[in-house]
Amino acid sequence: MALVVASCGRPSSVEGPPTAAAEQGLAKVDMCTLLTPEELESFGFRAPGEPETGSSGEPACAFSGRPFGATFFKNQEMTVEKYSQQDTWAKFDRLEVDGRPAANTITKGSTQARLCSTMFDAGGGVITLTVQEFRDEGANVCAESVKVAEVIAPKLPR
Repeated sequence: MALVVASCGRPSSVEGPPTAAAEQGLAKVDMCTLLTPEELESFGFRAPGEPETGSSGEPACAFSGRPFGATFFKNQEMTVEKYSQQDTWAKFDRLEVDGRPAANTITKGSTQARLCSTMFDAGGGVITLTVQEFRDEGANVCAESVKVAEVIAPKLPR
């Protein structure tokens, strides 16, 4: 299972008062442009990302790379708090990213997969970044996922 960080693009800027940005939320955020080519390279991801719809139907973008790959998802209807109430987590560690509610998560079915997701609230929904280590080199995949989230979060609407 190859996970890719959806750095598919930088979100388009929103002109006007904050209310206009809030109304737009994550609708126009392109998951494949969240990271610049230089940022992608710094994390070891290869551009371009591959747009996809995850198994949950969420818009996503996947990036291959070494030692990590990643997939970025957006969900305009969930929040970190709503996700915390699900019974699918082997790990749900709350944290903050860019002053926003966030969490590092691992689903019950993925505990042996060398992957970790970092989710954070953005634009009335949630962004989830899943990072996977392809060969077990002993890296802290959750720490890597948080590093990516810390670069992306300031670019997104609150």
